[in-house]
Amino acid sequence: MKLIRKGKVKDIYETDDNTLIFSFSDRISAFDVILKDEIPYKGKVLCDFALFWFKNLKGKSHFKKRVGTNKIEVAKLNMLPVECVVRSYLYGSLYSRYLQNNIDISGTEEYFANKDLQLASKLPNLVFDPTTKSDQHDKPLSETEILNNKVLSQTELTQIKELSLDLFSRVNTIVSASDFILSDIKFEFGKDPNTGEIMLGDSIGPDEFRIWNIRDYQVGHVQDSYDKQILRDWLQRTGFIEELEKCNNHNTDPKIPKLPNYIIEKVSQRYIDAYERITRSTFTKLD
Repeated sequence: MKLIRKGKVKDIYETDDNTLIFSFSDRISAFDVILKDEIPYKGKVLCDFALFWFKNLKGKSHFKKRVGTNKIEVAKLNMLPVECVVRSYLYGSLYSRYLQNNIDISGTEEYFANKDLQLASKLPNLVFDPTTKSDQHDKPLSETEILNNKVLSQTELTQIKELSLDLFSRVNTIVSASDFILSDIKFEFGKDPNTGEIMLGDSIGPDEFRIWNIRDYQVGHVQDSYDKQILRDWLQRTGFIEELEKCNNHNTDPKIPKLPNYIIEKVSQRYIDAYERITRSTFTKLD
């Protein structure tokens, strides 16, 4: 087994010309920085979630089987160079871009021209908001940019957009039955190297979606998320974002803060709680 990519939170191994192993780690990243502290059971939660979604979404995917506590075997795809984000609420980076008047999403011009939209507002329709795929920092890509720069063909773009919107609806049906709100989610797609068929790749879990308790939702407020938003909020309170911006401007490495135990424990429990509520099963910490 050969390591071919060490990502922020997932390692990818090659076993032969057609097969990969995804190894989900307990590492956690925020603001494109890998933190030194790990989150207990995170890798297993992500692996368990991957199995759940590949089984329940039922569409074509690269998933083959589970091969370990935190590992799955998948077919190798020719991955498309776009991350497909679908949004249902005005939140996260979309809200930041709205405040900066920097949104270029086809069909949304009239809506985002409103200067009085509030944080966490429900969008009138699902928004397909693709980004670049980068190990450093993903950047928004308009559909026009994708086509003009020949990132994808019109046929490919239409297909992944339709697949993304359909998958969002199917994930949302399951998530909402557990009294969660699905704010946004990221999908990745690839082509079968033999047939050229586009199918779901990568995996789905709390690192790919943002969910909120439906009973706690309040428009105009920061939402209590069941993902690593707790960590992002703590880093913002400690001034890490300002330090990160300074380091980026001077091309230096930031000093990574040590996470307090209560943050580590809270993030770990949030991942587990999300898994148990959505899958309606008990998470086992040891296989």
